[in-house]
Order: sequence, then structure tokens, then C-alpha cells
Amino acid sequence: MRKNFIRSAVTAVLVTLAAALVFAAAVCLTSCDGSDVDTPPAADGNAYLVIESGADDMYSVYSLDASGLGNVFDMLDAADVKYATAGSGDMRMIVSVGGLTPVGSEYICLYTSVEKDFDVSQYATTLDWCGMTLVSSGFGAASMTVEAGCTVYIGLAVYNG
Repeated sequence: MRKNFIRSAVTAVLVTLAAALVFAAAVCLTSCDGSDVDTPPAADGNAYLVIESGADDMYSVYSLDASGLGNVFDMLDAADVKYATAGSGDMRMIVSVGGLTPVGSEYICLYTSVEKDFDVSQYATTLDWCGMTLVSSGFGAASMTVEAGCTVYIGLAVYNG
């Protein structure tokens, strides 16, 4: 009888510890993927790719070695993010990225911290992310500048035409 009690107590402790470990791992993985980033990336020579998940205030952040990255498609490839495009060459347009697919009047919008790529038209929009003001890009993904310290944010916008 006493052996059964000890065995049951040990089993209960092990199950509780296993549950706590699973919970801690889930919290760590959620935090470590960049979805809880609340400060701008450090100026460490990397380029940062931020992709909305489609859920409110959720996104993935990829820190990439900026050397050798010529455009946003290179960033997506380096981060191993799946995407689909329409068009060809410099006119390729991202139609879905990661799990982000526009519906109805939504479209994929590219924001950047690189001033020379800012949209300077009357249609320019801004996005505040982690204390940074990013501006919609005036260029397509194939022509955008990728440089050390830059941030490229890919998200959904709604056409209000």
C-alpha cells in the first residue's frame, strides 16, 4: 500500500514538472520568434525583416546578415519564408507571404526604414513599429534597398479607393 502511495506521488510530481516544462517551452518559443519584440532592432549590421502574422499585433522578425542581400526577395529567401508573386522581373509583386494572404480589398504593403525608398506620393502611409516610424515603399520588392540596420515590414493594408 505504501509503495502505491509513493509511486502515485512520484508520478503526480513528474506529470506536474512535465506540464510546467511544456508551458515554459511554449512561452519561450513564442517570445523568441520575435512576436513579442517591443523595441527596435539594434544597429548591429543586420537587416531586419518583419512579417505580420495576420493576427492583431503579431509578427515574426528575422535578423539577417545584410551583406549579399540585394532586395526584399533576397531577404525572404534568406529567412526561408514562403511567398507567392504575380508578374515577372522587377515588376514582380508579392501576393502572399508566410501565412499572410490578402482578402477582398486588402493587399500586401511594404514599409521601410530606408529613406531613399520612401513613397513620396500623396498615397504614402506610415506605420509605427517598436518606436520606429516606417514609411510605405515607393518601390517594388525587387527594387527596394536592403542595407545594414534597415527594417522592412511586410503587412496587410486595405485599399480605400
